[in-house]
Amino acid sequence: MHNVFWGTYPMGLVTIINYLTNLAENRSIMSQGNSYRLMIFIYLLWWYDITIAMLTAWGISFLIWQDYYYTEDWANKYPVGTDRQKIATQNLKSTLLMNVIPLVVGTASGALFTMTETFTRTFNRNIQLLTMTICFLLWLHAILFVGILVTLFFWNLYVNKLPRMQQVFTMFLVLGPLGQGAFGILLMTDNIKLYVDKYYPAIASVAAPQGSETALLTLFIPWCFKIFGLLTALALLGMGYFFTIITFVSIFSYLHVQEENPKIGKKVTMLTFHKGFWAMTFPMGTMALGSNEIWKQYGPFVPIGAFRVVGTIYSVLCVLWVIVCLSGSIYTKCVPYILHQLEKRKQSVDSTTAASPNTSSLSKDGEDEDEEDTNDGMYHPQAYHSADSSNDIEAQDNYSGDPLGIRETDSVIELATMTTRTQQ
Repeated sequence: MHNVFWGTYPMGLVTIINYLTNLAENRSIMSQGNSYRLMIFIYLLWWYDITIAMLTAWGISFLIWQDYYYTEDWANKYPVGTDRQKIATQNLKSTLLMNVIPLVVGTASGALFTMTETFTRTFNRNIQLLTMTICFLLWLHAILFVGILVTLFFWNLYVNKLPRMQQVFTMFLVLGPLGQGAFGILLMTDNIKLYVDKYYPAIASVAAPQGSETALLTLFIPWCFKIFGLLTALALLGMGYFFTIITFVSIFSYLHVQEENPKIGKKVTMLTFHKGFWAMTFPMGTMALGSNEIWKQYGPFVPIGAFRVVGTIYSVLCVLWVIVCLSGSIYTKCVPYILHQLEKRKQSVDSTTAASPNTSSLSKDGEDEDEEDTNDGMYHPQAYHSADSSNDIEAQDNYSGDPLGIRETDSVIELATMTTRTQQ
């Protein structure tokens, strides 16, 4: 089931493509030649992203269908007496949408730059038409796929009820394809109107006078697509607004509940931060884009400023929740790691300090051994010199008052030398 998170890679790449598109359209930053070259790179990168999105959506789905839950290991884990069917249906979660959402996101990204000024001057009209057709095909395929998965998830809610407390934030994932799908279809239908107005100006043509069939087609066909896009976007956003309320109510229903977390060995609440919090950021952004795009395209014709207000609310929630998730990730992951590294460093310093007295005692023992080695039968001049000096000092200490200072251990030659010096 964790394979579905491969979908985050093409989705993340789309954000880079959209940023580069805005950069290429900004004439105050880039020259015209650099904008054309950047647009070629954007188009190639978009095809790469679409390819990865299709491989993720189709490949991961096939692997999930191929390796179903009724395997030998699964049968051994859950004996015949257990409710296997219920356990299998519990895996039909909203996370299954993760491998299909990249298709919806990729088509919206393609619609974002297809009819821009830079793309129009860089590529010909045939490539524009091909790109719009590919975007429509993939969008329709992805939305139907999403509809099937959302239906299964609704059935899971009716049968197995709400997800557990630590998984309730995954319900926000349903908003992702709904908001992004609405944003994409609005852009694609608007591109059709822009394409027809640019390449089929039949109404203003002398060969096609106003009221002719060609003039009516060039007027009706774009607006038919525009109406279809508006109705579809309203349906998707309406479902998104409904599921937003349901998800927040589900979260509030768990506020006074505590669950045992086996990973950390203690009880957690709804407000305990975990990685599931990140499931709310992307859906909030998509709903903001879809709501604002309706106001942007149809606001000049009808007073629908409410969609702009709703889009602003979703945008504020998205930004605030990103800050919450970043702060929670730093507090739960980065801070403990830094403290752990500091503790390891402190323990290393303490162990080094504790080992230093042992080192000094070892050095003293080594010096004693060196002194003992002077009597190992080898000739050591310094050792004999120090020994003679110590003997002289000992002799002075043992002076008994004899004027010659004769000792029993003195040899005959030494006695004669001492006598001569005394007589002199």
